[in-house]
Amino acid sequence: MRTLFEYIPRILSAFKKRDQRRLRKLNDSVLRETAIDPTKINFRLAIISYVLSKIVSKPRLLSEDCQPALSAIEYSLLKLVKKMRIADERMILDLFSEIETNISLLEDRDPRFVIGLLSKGKLKMSATFYAQGMSLGVAAEMTGIDKQEILDYAGSTMMFDRLTEEKTLKERMKIARQLLSG
Repeated sequence: MRTLFEYIPRILSAFKKRDQRRLRKLNDSVLRETAIDPTKINFRLAIISYVLSKIVSKPRLLSEDCQPALSAIEYSLLKLVKKMRIADERMILDLFSEIETNISLLEDRDPRFVIGLLSKGKLKMSATFYAQGMSLGVAAEMTGIDKQEILDYAGSTMMFDRLTEEKTLKERMKIARQLLSG
């Protein structure tokens, strides 16, 4: 849990700067860490970091009338940064819920979405985890997305074909040994 908490201040900083590229790189790192330690906190952080990168990629969501919602997201992230080292799991999950609520306020200002940003983030992250080798059951349980929906999304996006970080069995065993010995 500690490793992922190091990402939260960086996510806040990149979001404040509206740096989509940096947010995507941070999301990639969070995804890798979550694949190793698939907890609810890690999954939620992966989803939130992905959604924040999508927000800053949409100019209409950065307009002046969206500033109150963007400021609320920043404020919630700042609260998380300040409390993350002393908070228990429940408090952290509550702060994630606050961030998600503020994201929903942003969505309310732009009703063009067929599927909400958070729902899309959960679906995309669960399919990504599944495509990277996590069990379908764990990906579904952690995100609350139906297994068939994950399979449909992963299949329709050809996600498995685009994964570039393929590792051989020998490389995976080496990583597993390092994790178990450290």
